Amino acid sequence: MTSALIEARDLADVEARPTHIPRPIAGPTVVSVIVSLAVAGIILQQLVHTPWGLPGHRGVFWLSTLIAARWAIDRPGTALGVAAASSAGILFFDPTMGVHVAPYLIAGLLVDLAATATFIRRHPWTMIGLAPLILLVNLINPFLHNLALSSLPTVISGMGFYIQGHLLWGTAAGILGISAGTFGKSKLRQLRYSHTPQASNPTMR
Repeated sequence: MTSALIEARDLADVEARPTHIPRPIAGPTVVSVIVSLAVAGIILQQLVHTPWGLPGHRGVFWLSTLIAARWAIDRPGTALGVAAASSAGILFFDPTMGVHVAPYLIAGLLVDLAATATFIRRHPWTMIGLAPLILLVNLINPFLHNLALSSLPTVISGMGFYIQGHLLWGTAAGILGISAGTFGKSKLRQLRYSHTPQASNPTMR
């Protein structure tokens, strides 16, 4: 009789075990998915031609992705890591890019630095104002290229339109990136710190 009760209790315990992914495993899994999607998205936006003809328009894709990934995962070095992996992927598919991937790395570093500042962590929406300035790193390569061909005053006077475009698209990138990042951060926090619900079976078979 006692043996039968023990077997019935063990059977009930097995049936009561949750079948979904436990929270400690689900958290890192979601982080891996975010990083993978961010890297793939940045590589894709670089390789796919977008005939908009607007200076800085690509920044709304890759800079917003860096900001969103950094804020959602909330770990030091996330943006630079995503930028480095994306740069490696871009060079793998298109080795001619060469030093043109440098803006990704510099922007990733700047996003990580901004995310460590106490004031910005308390007021993350200030990234909307910083993002346009960060996106200006995208002008390093064309600036140096034009400087090799013309004088400094000529280069500066001719880049006004490009600077305005990068500032506008940088603002859009900041809005999209910090919106997605803060939303993802809150969801990941719930995933990490919520208790795994325990299924219960009130009847004993």
